[in-house]
Amino acid sequence: MILGAGTAGVSLALGLKNKRGIEVTLVDQKNYHTVIPLIYQVVTGSVTPANISFPVRKLLRQRSEANAVRFRQEVVQGVDANKRTVITDQGTIEWDYLVVAMGAVSNFFGMSDVEEVALTFRSLTDAVNLHNHILESFEAASSTEDELRRRELLTFAIVGGGPSGVELSAHIREFIDRALARDYRGLAPLARVILIEAQDNVLGGMKPAARELARSRLRARGIEFMLNTRIARAAPGSIETADGRTIPTRNLIWCSGVKPAPAVQALPFPKAKDGRILVDEHLQVQGLTGVYAMGDCAYLEQQKGLGPYPPTFQVAFRQGRTCAGNILNAMKGRPRHAYRHSFLGQIFYVDRNTAVAQLFGQVFDGFLAGMMRRGLFVSMLIAYGGPLTGLKSKLSAALDWTFAYFYVRNISAMRE
Repeated sequence: MILGAGTAGVSLALGLKNKRGIEVTLVDQKNYHTVIPLIYQVVTGSVTPANISFPVRKLLRQRSEANAVRFRQEVVQGVDANKRTVITDQGTIEWDYLVVAMGAVSNFFGMSDVEEVALTFRSLTDAVNLHNHILESFEAASSTEDELRRRELLTFAIVGGGPSGVELSAHIREFIDRALARDYRGLAPLARVILIEAQDNVLGGMKPAARELARSRLRARGIEFMLNTRIARAAPGSIETADGRTIPTRNLIWCSGVKPAPAVQALPFPKAKDGRILVDEHLQVQGLTGVYAMGDCAYLEQQKGLGPYPPTFQVAFRQGRTCAGNILNAMKGRPRHAYRHSFLGQIFYVDRNTAVAQLFGQVFDGFLAGMMRRGLFVSMLIAYGGPLTGLKSKLSAALDWTFAYFYVRNISAMRE
């Protein structure tokens, strides 16, 4: 049984769905799955939300019903490891092997005032809300003569200088300059995009050359940086930093850390200090046979003292495939494989035709990096779940993206 239809859970289900002799049940409170790396395109009006999310039943459908993954749309309320059952809002479900892949939520580190006013960016719903919020801010700014209120409405403060914060700041800046500037004349030059990071640089963990190059390119695009800066408190209309500075804004966007989902925190499994479930190198929960955890809710130390694996799409997807193999091997009495993640690199979006890349130890940027990133995303979309799965949505998403590149993007409100 798999708990969670996010990246890790679906990756695992796809790895098991055509295997004979086993029954797989996938449980999630939502009946659709989103290709998370593409939600940036929803924020900028480049892609329709429905075209990057797939019904779970369709994604896992098999020609033979006997080999199909069974999906149950239910809310997980608890796990009884002794009775080997999962408790949901619809009853109990028995399992022989259990995999927890229920993801993570934004971590506000106990700052309730920040949590109350901040927008988050972790899901398709968040992307739709952020797109609509940006449009509402520009609409309100166009109808007010109050200079302070206009400044609050047109200042976008992104907290967190990791990959999500860096790419989101670039997408918002481009959305303002290339799309909104046409219909909200005079407002785009007044808009500020500020990236706030508690450390002394962005993209921690990347090579210094990649960090500096990304920062330089983003600054050239008009993005402001506030490094070594922590948020102390927030209220509607402003945020205050720990060193006493005040930033007038009604657009606080939180990309500054995650914690396991509440359902994960309540599970009776051994946990790390950050709340993630402790697993061994085979992704099995420490001390529990037949119970696995992976993705954003699992804690596994990397080799060479690099700390735990980060909660990223790459890690979650690969862990799903490794976990599928280990469960099949365990059922057949074969040795399991340790999870090892070889970091090949990453490409960071800067502008429509530009990206900064760190690949195979090399750092470069420019048009080539931009086209590589675009090609990577298109190939990911087409291959996801199988080339023919959700083909209409995939082709529609590719067409959306193409039109957005050459023509005007969607600047109307969206629904998920």
